[in-house]
Amino acid sequence: LVGEGEELTRVLVHRKVLQHPYFTGLLELAAMEFGHDQKGVLRIPCDIECFYKIVQLIRSSAWRKKVTIPCLFSPKLM
Repeated sequence: LVGEGEELTRVLVHRKVLQHPYFTGLLELAAMEFGHDQKGVLRIPCDIECFYKIVQLIRSSAWRKKVTIPCLFSPKLM
């Protein structure tokens, strides 16, 4: 599940996406917010539009360039 607050969207991603450094950043964000003991479905506290941008970037060749993803740099990460 991806989203913030009560607005959650169920999203399926290919396992290769899970191994990408951008996605591991999202997993670290989830661990900071919910801990490592999440039960059931993985929940990622990220704006859904930002999440889709990250997945699109991972799937494209653009991720090889140095790209800043502003939606990942939120007060939650600091």
